[in-house]
Amino acid sequence: MIYEYQKKDFEFSKKLIGETNGIKQFRVEFNSFVTTPYDEANKVVGFLFVPPQVKSRKPLIFLHGMGNRNFSPLSWFPQEFARNGIISYLLILPYHFERTPRGFESGKKYLIDDMDDSIEDFRHAVIDIRTSMDFLEKEGFSDEKFSIMGFSFGGMIGTIAMGVDNRINEGVFVVTGGNYRYITWKSFATRLIRKKYETESNFGLYGCTEKKCVEIHKNFYEYIENLKKPMDLDKVPYTKGCFLFDPLTFAHFIKGRKVVLYNAVFDEVIPRKAANELWQEMGKPERHWLFADHVTIILYRKQILNRALKLFINSV
Repeated sequence: MIYEYQKKDFEFSKKLIGETNGIKQFRVEFNSFVTTPYDEANKVVGFLFVPPQVKSRKPLIFLHGMGNRNFSPLSWFPQEFARNGIISYLLILPYHFERTPRGFESGKKYLIDDMDDSIEDFRHAVIDIRTSMDFLEKEGFSDEKFSIMGFSFGGMIGTIAMGVDNRINEGVFVVTGGNYRYITWKSFATRLIRKKYETESNFGLYGCTEKKCVEIHKNFYEYIENLKKPMDLDKVPYTKGCFLFDPLTFAHFIKGRKVVLYNAVFDEVIPRKAANELWQEMGKPERHWLFADHVTIILYRKQILNRALKLFINSV
């Protein structure tokens, strides 16, 4: 299964970089289990927030969105979770922020039209999450149970990680969705890759027209239905490689686990159909629609935080 890896001991550094109100903040680094041609991406970087009094033995894995502007506003969440007694770990996803290779913009490598690259990039992110969980276990912060929270692209990666790793018990996903048929062709965020498809894409390797994409996705739901467990990813035939990293493929694996979704009424990035299909495939968990767009949903951060605290501490 492409998201599997061989567990092994590994060296890491954990450096104390600050302490506020008893909350210790550490910078964590270790070599990724996925090796790429880019040195910056090969180093896993995470920020660990450890409260003086721990209320939960399930550390929170927090995942930011795509781009270069959301780190500061979203880093508020893991700090607030720590203030409320939850050990929190903010992972810098591959190809984002300081893990961005020279010549790239933060996060934009995930929009390159090369199918093999895309499969490996999503795998890279998920493996970094899973090995970060190994680190937290190794340090004695977890009894093999975790929670996860992701915004936008981070929610997509988080859905995949939760689908393939049963250690993750609860999840909160904000302004995220599934089914690339809609995200690729209807989202404001993917307009540049659509333009590239129209002008210079190698259709045999990756690219699509919208018409071709619709045709490819005709058997997508049948493919998902035939996946009884994550290990079936390597056994069930698929039409296109994008099925292997579409959050919708993994959503039904987390049915029965506690999930809370937040969507924005005026979301220009995640089409409503993409949000609805992910919710349905997850088994229609608790969901809240907020009167916001993809960016201004951050104005509801206290509401989102308070609901997440109840889920992560009390599992309600």
